[in-house]
Amino acid sequence: MKSIPEEQQLQSMLSGVDIPPCPSILIELDRELKKDEPDHRELVRLMSSDVALSGHVMQIANSPAFSTGHKLSSINQAINVLGTRQVFNLVVSQLLKVALAGKDSASLERFWESSALNARLSGEIARRLRCLRPDVAYTFGLFHDCGIPLLMRRFPETRSVLGEANNAEDMMFTEVEDKHLGTNHAVVGYFLARRWRLPDEVAEAILRHHDYSVFQRPGDYSSAVLAQIAINVLAEHIIRLQADGDVEHEWAKAAPLVCDFFGLSLGGVDDLIEDLRDWLG
Repeated sequence: MKSIPEEQQLQSMLSGVDIPPCPSILIELDRELKKDEPDHRELVRLMSSDVALSGHVMQIANSPAFSTGHKLSSINQAINVLGTRQVFNLVVSQLLKVALAGKDSASLERFWESSALNARLSGEIARRLRCLRPDVAYTFGLFHDCGIPLLMRRFPETRSVLGEANNAEDMMFTEVEDKHLGTNHAVVGYFLARRWRLPDEVAEAILRHHDYSVFQRPGDYSSAVLAQIAINVLAEHIIRLQADGDVEHEWAKAAPLVCDFFGLSLGGVDDLIEDLRDWLG
């Protein structure tokens, strides 16, 4: 947990960005999950209490991303097969989509599709490298950029600023945002993650995910925070390669540090990238 002065300094960087309140269902779910022995029946009751929400969650749970081999027919079955935390993540994701929906819903749909792809790939990287629990990697992949839709609501120029940040070779991505907007998506995402009851280690990694100097100060951060950031940089790079997207400089900035963290040579990482691109299909 951060010190009060640091938290206040971060709060001052929100620059008028409105963080939507955490829905009551998430507060209740979080309270139950934090018990020494969560009541399975109560978790199922809470997740099933909103018919539209549970329907969307089941639709995602039965999507190819989770491919259990057989159709899941209830929240109870989804929890038994996918695990409580994974289903909770799907609940948070759907509620966030609703909370952030607005006039730019078409571009936001693309945003959520990209986030879902990152989450799926991040979970697979974590599984292969055994450096982080796959469900934590999935959560981070899904929510690491969740501050972007809120920035877009607050600042009309956000899209062009993000484009400039993506092409910045000599500045940190978030420094470009700070220069133009007075805040950045990592700070906004951190407060959203905190308010929406995501794990502390996920919120911390969201805050730091463009600051690759963290790998040079490993004693300051948990291995889980560093692993989330490293996995995400690699996942984003693979997704860009797969889509033949625009040039981005994040991988070039982070690659040596990420390879060192994983204990792999650049050649070893290149082999992993090719394997994962085949896995994506």
